[in-house]
Amino acid sequence: PPMASPSPTYVHERWPGNETFFCNGAVVAGPRPRAAFATAALITLPAVAHNVWVAPLVRARYGLWIAVLSALAPVFCVYWLFRTAFTDPGILPRLKRAVAGGESHRGKTKDVTVASTGRLARVRWNDTCGYYQPPRAHHCSVTNDCIERFDHHCPWTGATIGLRNYRAFLTFVTSSTCYAAFATTTSALHIHERVRQGRGIGQAMERSGVAITVFLIAVFGFAFVGALSCFHAYLVSTNQTTYESFRDAYSWSANPYNTGSVFRNCIEVWCARIPPPKVRFNARVEDDTSAEDFARDIARRDAEAEAEAKVKLEAERKDGEIELAEIV
Repeated sequence: PPMASPSPTYVHERWPGNETFFCNGAVVAGPRPRAAFATAALITLPAVAHNVWVAPLVRARYGLWIAVLSALAPVFCVYWLFRTAFTDPGILPRLKRAVAGGESHRGKTKDVTVASTGRLARVRWNDTCGYYQPPRAHHCSVTNDCIERFDHHCPWTGATIGLRNYRAFLTFVTSSTCYAAFATTTSALHIHERVRQGRGIGQAMERSGVAITVFLIAVFGFAFVGALSCFHAYLVSTNQTTYESFRDAYSWSANPYNTGSVFRNCIEVWCARIPPPKVRFNARVEDDTSAEDFARDIARRDAEAEAEAKVKLEAERKDGEIELAEIV
């Protein structure tokens, strides 16, 4: 009988990073995807208690919208949690030494122009991946991959946060803050209703054990994710990442990525188009051209930067000649 042809090898099967892949490479998660399910449980379990034992009494007094929000808000939070955890954060391809230029540039840096601001930013050579990292990219030590617009590695989602899932992360954190505030308020209203029914504070507290528990969990959650929301609101308004904030501590004027306007900084994060993945993990190895495409993109950017530098140098030379002529 004829020998069976070997099964195809897919990119995710040979990928040297620490990511976890599902659906034959179509879904990308961090090294610990279980963390996302644990966080989902931290949201879901108190939400179930809130819906079953807390919300009905409050709904009876304040209307059906309490029940609707109580049911939909945690679903919304968990949805964006999973969108964050199971989205490619912006993993960049790895280049072979022949493609990258051969010799090692370990420890070297160079200045490049930021497209959105026209200002210079310093980028570092990534010896593992074989190229100078694009502006704002950083090699994540947890996933062992270079991530475009790296922000941080989040233990609560089990994923690295980067260009392609940062907006989902912001939505998850913000919605969780709002839901925690809602659960805190409705739990307090539940206790107030027990007292208002004339049972006395002591008896009301005895009959509101679940509401008190949910209230304490929600207060703790609100304090945590609320502080996180405020911190990321600051980062968005100043156009910084978490990594940049702790490593570089840019001032408003020194930040090369700052557009000079809080509004434009927010638009850049919330409204900019999210690019497609740079690596096709679900493609067959022989069909994947991610590295070659990325190498061409790097060569194009380098050529554009070199041409821009020549134009600037020529303009400076002409200005010098004009100033010399005026002096003479």
